[in-house]
Amino acid sequence: MEQNISYDEAVKIGVREGIKYIKEQEYYKTKKRYDRRLRNTRLLLKHYRGLKIHNKISDSSTNAIYEKNAVDVLDDIEAINDEEQYIQALSRTKIRTLIIVGHINKAMKYYQAICKSEGKIKERRYRIIKYMYIDPSKDEVVPTYEQVAEHFNVTVKTIGRDVRGAIEDLSILFFGIDGIRL
Repeated sequence: MEQNISYDEAVKIGVREGIKYIKEQEYYKTKKRYDRRLRNTRLLLKHYRGLKIHNKISDSSTNAIYEKNAVDVLDDIEAINDEEQYIQALSRTKIRTLIIVGHINKAMKYYQAICKSEGKIKERRYRIIKYMYIDPSKDEVVPTYEQVAEHFNVTVKTIGRDVRGAIEDLSILFFGIDGIRL
């Protein structure tokens, strides 16, 4: 059976399918950005202690290079350009790291206040994240879910649920609108 559709109907169908395709692509792009923000939030928390240590190390490295640079000026003028570039690169990295660590610290303070006002479950989420990622530890290793569950006297499933919930909350504080699943 042959169906004849008019040119106008074919255009309408094509436009409708095109709009549907564009909406699907936007949805996947937004979902991918949201998933990336969750992953980035988890990575920022996981590496928070290391970022703080980086700031301390880069301070001492930069100072040592400045001290050495004064002597090298007299010995080899060519070396200064490489060292200056190295110092500039260290400074840029240090500044970016300081900004990120400061942003995480502020977000955690807001998150603490939000959690206190929203009840015991949210407060536990904050304490778990702080314990796992923010508070200094002896070996700078993130504790396992089992260790955290034992520390807080809850199940491993509860820890997993609380960490996922806290990371979703913190993604909004870290990344703004991009941290929200639309």
